[in-house]
Amino acid sequence: MGTKTESRLRNLLPDGRYAQIVLLRRATAVVLTLLAAMLAIQPRPGPEASEAPVLVAARDLPPGHVLAREDLAERSMPLELVPGGALNQLNAAEGRVLGSASRRGEPLTDVRLAGPAQTALTTGDAGHAAVPVRLEDPDIADLLYPGRRVDLVTTATRSGNSSVLAERAPVISVRPPGEQRDQGRLIVVGLPEQLAPAVATASITRSVTVTLR
Repeated sequence: MGTKTESRLRNLLPDGRYAQIVLLRRATAVVLTLLAAMLAIQPRPGPEASEAPVLVAARDLPPGHVLAREDLAERSMPLELVPGGALNQLNAAEGRVLGSASRRGEPLTDVRLAGPAQTALTTGDAGHAAVPVRLEDPDIADLLYPGRRVDLVTTATRSGNSSVLAERAPVISVRPPGEQRDQGRLIVVGLPEQLAPAVATASITRSVTVTLR
């Protein structure tokens, strides 16, 4: 308020009324100053967090389980929390074999499923193949878990001479016991591609067991 304006208001208004107006203007100025200060120090809202769709286990799932639609659920997660190789489409998981157990609500990734990604991660070599082997003694499979190293040993049905099919083969997955336990438990091991066909063939015609490393 300029000096001339103040002088005119002082002449037009009683002293008490003029003092009230001046006090009100000053109080308003203080309030506006405090409000501006609060707005200045208030943190500005950042950009909304981006989210991405992922597939999660709808319930606790055992290793070796063949995934069906009812085993899967679709969820959204903050982009920075989505694990690498996360699956986001039902057709990418349906019918696949779960290589290791998964808890309800856990995101499913490519290395959870039996296949090249899981084989490469478990063996540490992309040149390895996954070979299913049925063990003669099903109880031995209870001692196995993904990543454990075993020697595959077979005994010829006629001669009785044992032979070592493979040494220090990493276990990729262990299938749960079936209804017919006399058939033995099925395990999957990782082997070099040049050795895999011979081991797969021998395990069909001979009884196979493992020695633990």
